[in-house]
Amino acid sequence: MSAFTSDLSVGDFALCDGLGLQPLAQVMGSSIYQVGYEANSWPTAFGGGVVFEIEVLSQAWNEVRELALGRLSKEASRVDADAVIGVDIRTGSHDFAEGAIEQIVVGTAVRHSRDRRPTIGPALTELSVADYAKLLSAGVEPLGVVAWSSVFFVMASSEMQAMGGLTGRLLFSQNQELTSYTQGLYEAREIVVGRMTEQASKLGADGVIGTRIDHGVAERTIQQRGYKQMGLMVTFHAIGTAIRDRHDTVQYPPETAIDLTT
Repeated sequence: MSAFTSDLSVGDFALCDGLGLQPLAQVMGSSIYQVGYEANSWPTAFGGGVVFEIEVLSQAWNEVRELALGRLSKEASRVDADAVIGVDIRTGSHDFAEGAIEQIVVGTAVRHSRDRRPTIGPALTELSVADYAKLLSAGVEPLGVVAWSSVFFVMASSEMQAMGGLTGRLLFSQNQELTSYTQGLYEAREIVVGRMTEQASKLGADGVIGTRIDHGVAERTIQQRGYKQMGLMVTFHAIGTAIRDRHDTVQYPPETAIDLTT
């Protein structure tokens, strides 16, 4: 048997041994994706705050991640893994491909002991070894990583446009909330989380745990048909682990232990 590689800590590796999990290999998936051209599909109604999705950019983020996760899963299948633990998604860009995005996913492929092997695998999860073991002991089955990314343009309201004047920079004489931007961020987040939970439902999941939501915001001014529109370019990424309660699993209550050595 050849030696394995992993990104497990010493503690995680020792825990694997105690739980009957065999580390098999460090697995990886990667994709460099060229983002296509987005035609001027901006809404023509200017006035109140408006949120709309830039579909070409959203599609690029979701497809590059899907390709990377798919390749990670194939590597795990080649070593007959039951799960990939500690899946970490990293994002990058390259000078040689302007407008390109890259996603790399890495994790450790593991196999259960023979009497506990699941019927479907490998399940990808961001969970640590300890959290993965806790789920299994509670009769909860990780189904896989679910994620969604979307890029939105949040338009400034007509009042905010007026404050920007010819410079395109907002000028304030007193403290105040940018209500159209705030509402736009809420709407964008709800859209992304909703799509991620829809993805989990298709897997037959009861819920999503360990959800992380990251976002980036950049000020933008666009022009169309002689109109100038101020706003924010907002990118949201949501990711988590879909789970399902296995009702057929017997859950054992914890046992009380008394330390008599002290």
